[in-house]
Amino acid sequence: MRFDRATRIRRGSGPAVVLAAALTLLAPATTPAENGAALTLATWNIEHLAAADGAGCRPRTAVDYRRLRDVAARLDADIVAVQEVQSTDALARVFDPAVYDLVVSARREDGRDVCRGMKGQRRLAQRTGFAIHRDALRTAGLEHRVLAGFRELGVEGRRWGTRIQIEVDDRPLLELMSLHLKSGCAWGGLEGRVRREQCQILKRQRGILEEWIDARAAADVPFVILGDFNRQLDQPNDHFWQDIDDGAVCDWRPDPSLGRRCKPGSSESDPDADLVLTGAGRPFPYAFNPKYPYAIDHIVLGGPAADWAVPGSWRVLDYGGGAKPSDHHPIAVTLRLPTE
Repeated sequence: MRFDRATRIRRGSGPAVVLAAALTLLAPATTPAENGAALTLATWNIEHLAAADGAGCRPRTAVDYRRLRDVAARLDADIVAVQEVQSTDALARVFDPAVYDLVVSARREDGRDVCRGMKGQRRLAQRTGFAIHRDALRTAGLEHRVLAGFRELGVEGRRWGTRIQIEVDDRPLLELMSLHLKSGCAWGGLEGRVRREQCQILKRQRGILEEWIDARAAADVPFVILGDFNRQLDQPNDHFWQDIDDGAVCDWRPDPSLGRRCKPGSSESDPDADLVLTGAGRPFPYAFNPKYPYAIDHIVLGGPAADWAVPGSWRVLDYGGGAKPSDHHPIAVTLRLPTE
């Protein structure tokens, strides 16, 4: 079974067509991954997760941290990409280091300013990372290796991407990246002259990310990008998604406004650059504005991994009653990896 890469949001399609597309998203097929190891991946922006009680722009009590641990247990994922975490010490308050290997971006952040509207509270580092369930990987016959951080994505001091590699018998099998892109440009045009500073930064990050995607597609590397894109990729005709999911690879050059520019005449079709946006076509149940039911947190599959998603496995975790422990809901999907 696989996600059908041909079934995606059509250009110019409205919400009704998008919803209908979800009904045909899954199609039977035989892939090498059918008998492989199952691996559940999730992404979760934990909203200003600090290491100490009462610190940062979302000051928490011991009870709040306990509730976050309960959410992590209910999420029950083998690997969780995280965003907005101060440090490994902060992440350890949610994911037990005796159970999880914790990886957090090495990005430096100095001189953080005060939290908006919160007297006496200082904004702490917002980093990306991973929580990796040690026994779950071992049981599946898998291992992980920490790769160099994706520093180039940190345009104007923004957050770096955190990367890990999943291996079987010391053989690379899958590359994962946790990212957190610039906020404040969740929708709207990114082509031509863009006036808003937030959108200018996101536009540059898009070009840099596309170069990274194309490099893996050209090398036939299976990859998954997980995180807070701060962009409604599944809205009809989204400029960000249309660019990164173009089914082609380029020879990229640095560019001050685009981040990277495709060298004229270098574009070549490559099916490994045809991406899958898991959950596309399904109204997001916790959208900021219910009139526009699109997510900003996403799990994107690329290269051979585009065919590895288990049908029906994409889900969004509900927090239940009471105050939300984070302003983002975790999302998850299960892949079946070809380990032989």
